[in-house]
Amino acid sequence: MALVLRGGLVWDGESDDRRPADVVCDGPRIAAVEPAGAVRPVADDDVLDLDGATALPGLLDGHVHLVWDGSRDPAETVGRDGEQLTVLRAVEHARAHLRHGVTTVVDLGSNWDVAITVARGIDAGHTVGPRVVAAGRTVVMTGGHDPFWGNMCDGVDAVVRGVREQVYAGAGLIKTAATGGVYGRAVGEEVGASELSREELTALATEAHRRGVKVAAHALGEDGIRNAVLAGVDVIEHGVFLTEDIVAAMLERGTVLCPTLAVYRTIAGGAAPGYAVEKAAEVVRAHERGLRMALDAGVPVIAGTDAGSPGMPHPSLRGELVCLAEAGLAPVDVLRAATSRAADAFGLDVGRVRTGAPADLLVVDGDPLVDPLLATSPRSVVRGGALVAA
Repeated sequence: MALVLRGGLVWDGESDDRRPADVVCDGPRIAAVEPAGAVRPVADDDVLDLDGATALPGLLDGHVHLVWDGSRDPAETVGRDGEQLTVLRAVEHARAHLRHGVTTVVDLGSNWDVAITVARGIDAGHTVGPRVVAAGRTVVMTGGHDPFWGNMCDGVDAVVRGVREQVYAGAGLIKTAATGGVYGRAVGEEVGASELSREELTALATEAHRRGVKVAAHALGEDGIRNAVLAGVDVIEHGVFLTEDIVAAMLERGTVLCPTLAVYRTIAGGAAPGYAVEKAAEVVRAHERGLRMALDAGVPVIAGTDAGSPGMPHPSLRGELVCLAEAGLAPVDVLRAATSRAADAFGLDVGRVRTGAPADLLVVDGDPLVDPLLATSPRSVVRGGALVAA
């Protein structure tokens, strides 16, 4: 039995426009994308008449933390509640993304490797949720950024071991920290301070790629971003204090930027403990300048929210898309940043409507190429070929 979407327009995740087409989902994959009216459903097929609406790929959030709840101090909440309650909450957070059109999330840090467990549970059919690509614990130096979910490793050999440990645990990618951050530790962590060395980051990226997984690096300060890019990291998360030479290196190497704009604006507005608010104010001032430099140079930019962080509930992608539009991305590029471009950044086959792709689709009223925010309030959501929300 197939699911047939007919009578509407299709945006394939890449093109500059929509076209009339029918989409056939046979199991978890797209079986065919045919000219409008060409598909003749059989008796057992489920048919979803779009009535002129648009079908498009499900959205991808390139930076979430399912264990966090978006409260003022989510790390404290996790520490208080413990592992079992945190697993339950993480499942609910995942489901909330799906209801708002986010069919894939990249989870970049979780205590006890909880996000890996949630990913397995969804894949096994124990619960309905988005596709979860999870790093689990992050490979960091001793005392590095977000130590509460860190796999602490010092030296090249230890970092290689840390990568292997996470891949063995089921991680779909490796997350590391090249610098300090805004939220996490009240003392002993500065935004611009480098953490893992270039040699350690190079060993980490080399081993991760040898094991077939991508690497995302938390990197705000100039030296740490440069180290991560030159080490071969695939995605720079945040990337606040960019310079012209760093941007040139990113462009040359194909390094992707996931700026997470909204979270720092939200924290600077008072959504977090005082120490983080003060640091976020500094970050916001530099962030727009760095992003503009990257966009002007042609560095690929994708959408990620840091959902779960202070003031960032699950989901938060709508706000990040607003920020990307305000930064100057055309509407179709805003959508690409949350579909095909984001999928390419993490080596995933989602984000496109084409034969053989995962059948993760949205149906929206109106034209999302004019208003990308329509995709965050879908009429229907198809996940793995099944209609899960309408």
